[in-house]
Amino acid sequence: MATIDSAGIRQAMSKVFVDGNRQGWVLVGYENKSDHIVLQATGFGNPDEIKPLLREDEFQYIMIRIPDQKDEHPTVRDIRVAWQGPKVKIVERGRRSTHIGVVEEVLKPVHAALTANNSAHFGEATVRDRSTPGSGSHIID
Repeated sequence: MATIDSAGIRQAMSKVFVDGNRQGWVLVGYENKSDHIVLQATGFGNPDEIKPLLREDEFQYIMIRIPDQKDEHPTVRDIRVAWQGPKVKIVERGRRSTHIGVVEEVLKPVHAALTANNSAHFGEATVRDRSTPGSGSHIID
């Protein structure tokens, strides 16, 4: 069973996603290959900033806020992304995939939940496209 530093992660989220802040992100992942999930990084820019932080051999989770429009009014879209590094071994992939429930309890609320496994396609345009309600796929591969 995974454990999560919910207090530390929520504190970081409260700083990044304050009222009036229309974009930012929080990246969490596993501490030293254990089952303990901790804050890894935060930022106030767009999802393109996260790309160099995605680890090919790990699972990580990201909460992203991007600017949006609804009925011609500015708003935000909050998106949770489960990053599944392409070099994660199959046994670990199965074990880590069971931890999403623990992560969902902390990285919320969200307008969309995505899965990503290809950093070459990870960026603001793809995150925006895949997180729309009419998107045929919620996977960034």
